[in-house]
Amino acid sequence: MPTFLIAAFLCILILTLSLSGKLKFISSFLEQGTAQIQGATFKAFNNLPFISPNEKVKLLEEKNLELLGKISATEKLKRENQALSDQFQVSYPKSNNLLKADIIGAPGFVPGISIPTVFILNKGEKDNVKKGFTVVLKSNLVGVVSQVSANLSKVTVVNNPAFSFTAKTESGAVGLISGGNTLTLDGILLSENLVKGSLIRTKGDVNSDGTGILPDLVVGKITSVEKNPSDLFQRAKVESFINFTDLTSVFIHMQIK
Repeated sequence: MPTFLIAAFLCILILTLSLSGKLKFISSFLEQGTAQIQGATFKAFNNLPFISPNEKVKLLEEKNLELLGKISATEKLKRENQALSDQFQVSYPKSNNLLKADIIGAPGFVPGISIPTVFILNKGEKDNVKKGFTVVLKSNLVGVVSQVSANLSKVTVVNNPAFSFTAKTESGAVGLISGGNTLTLDGILLSENLVKGSLIRTKGDVNSDGTGILPDLVVGKITSVEKNPSDLFQRAKVESFINFTDLTSVFIHMQIK
């Protein structure tokens, strides 16, 4: 009983002093000692997966992004290897004269609204690229290098409205190809037989310095023929075999004098 009375008295005394604010110095001293323990405990529990689901989700998202990046890089490498393999299987133009270049820009191109008429490549003067070099994909004409800087080059694509060059039919008739949403072959005599589905190739416009369009590259196939008996010439619409919208890499023909 004496022990109980003493304990009860002390409890009442501590409670009274605490309510009156007389024990603040003691609580402050105890807080300093327990604050570090509390912080360490909170940090440890936050790192546990069942305590911090947000952190776990964040880590998973970072891992997913990393894996997606690796998958994307792998798929790009596969496409590049396939492009090289396909190009090197073509006998013309010769693969040892070709420089692979990636398309890094297409000024003025709006997907679903327009088609690319200009490409920016990641090769330039440092790679010995010169203005006038032919750009191909397999045996198909893509365009011609129209401007070169130290690290980049600009390619005018065959469907550019400002681009024109001489071409020939399978029978050898020569005409002029003009760019646009659809290529147009003009200047073919009425006596020549233009057949829908037949191939159109470049005639060749190589200059003495080795620049210009190579001969016998595939421009495309005839999709329609416009022939009026009252005209001197007939014309035809030509469609390229290249899907310029999805194109990611091309090959520059490093022409040799």
